[in-house]
Amino acid sequence: MKGIRWIVLACIFHLSVAVAGQDQDSVRSQHVKKFSDYFFAGMVLKKRDFTFELTSQSDKNARFSFKPNNAYSVGLFLNIFEVGVEASLSVPIDVKNQQRYGTSTSTDLQVNAISKSWILDAFHQRYSGFYFTSPNLVVPDNQPYPHRDDLETRNVGLSFSYIFNANKFSLRSAYTFTEKQRMSRGSFLFSYILSSFDLHADSALVEKASLASFGQGSNSNDLRFTSLGIGPGYSYNFVVKNFFLNLTLSAGPAHYWIRYTDENGNIFYDIRINGFTVGRVGIGYNGDRFFGGLSYSSQSRDVKFEEVIFNNSIGTFRLMLGYRFKEKGILQKRAIDYSPLPKRG
Repeated sequence: MKGIRWIVLACIFHLSVAVAGQDQDSVRSQHVKKFSDYFFAGMVLKKRDFTFELTSQSDKNARFSFKPNNAYSVGLFLNIFEVGVEASLSVPIDVKNQQRYGTSTSTDLQVNAISKSWILDAFHQRYSGFYFTSPNLVVPDNQPYPHRDDLETRNVGLSFSYIFNANKFSLRSAYTFTEKQRMSRGSFLFSYILSSFDLHADSALVEKASLASFGQGSNSNDLRFTSLGIGPGYSYNFVVKNFFLNLTLSAGPAHYWIRYTDENGNIFYDIRINGFTVGRVGIGYNGDRFFGGLSYSSQSRDVKFEEVIFNNSIGTFRLMLGYRFKEKGILQKRAIDYSPLPKRG
């Protein structure tokens, strides 16, 4: 009798899970429209920004901002068999800009994935050659900005956010367009971020004439920050017919392991609790066939050590325009249909 009792309990449990799943699917279909019977294609224009600043804690006007001279890229994207593919090429910068802002080289690899219940951003960036600005630095229109060809950076990390209200809210509708939010809804988030930033130069980041204004720590020419942060967030989709605006922000404390070397070769170590932010903004049109949108995503860190503040931010500007086509024949297949893994019945 015990065996029968356990079988009955197991059947009730699986039935309740199935009903709950059906109820969740029913609730989500009222708030979010899926385009499972369509594939889509279009164009994308994007630019990735990578900047950092060194600021004196006692004088906010004592600040150097470093930026690379990188390019836009243009390409095509395709979502077919429920798999997204994108290819793009850099748009060259004209000679006049290179004369004014110098030449930078970069390797920028990013993976962005948005599912029903989570967001993942992973990145690996290498930049060399930066021009810099300062509130006290005046550059005439016909003169080049000062440039640091010796400056090299590496930035590696990932961020992960969990979406709590996934049954009524879709982040994919604003950024990947695989879904459509039917009515305005939002969701709380919980985010984790892990990253490592390295910087190396032949001489100190701050010019010798300005070292006294910045204070201790500004004579560094080799830096490493490793951070682990967690924090809450919130995302909301404002929807008016087919038009939308998404605002997303996560922020919280981060534990930083700091190592830096001064021009004399002395190595210093520090541990600090500072902050991080991850933000997204998306606006556009999401119709049943045509869609398009502008978006900007960013991650930033603020690190205080000695008498200076180091701020680093990475951002991606993106313009997408596309059209959905009704699937027919083999296009109705899914990539998972060809997976060697057993399918769930």
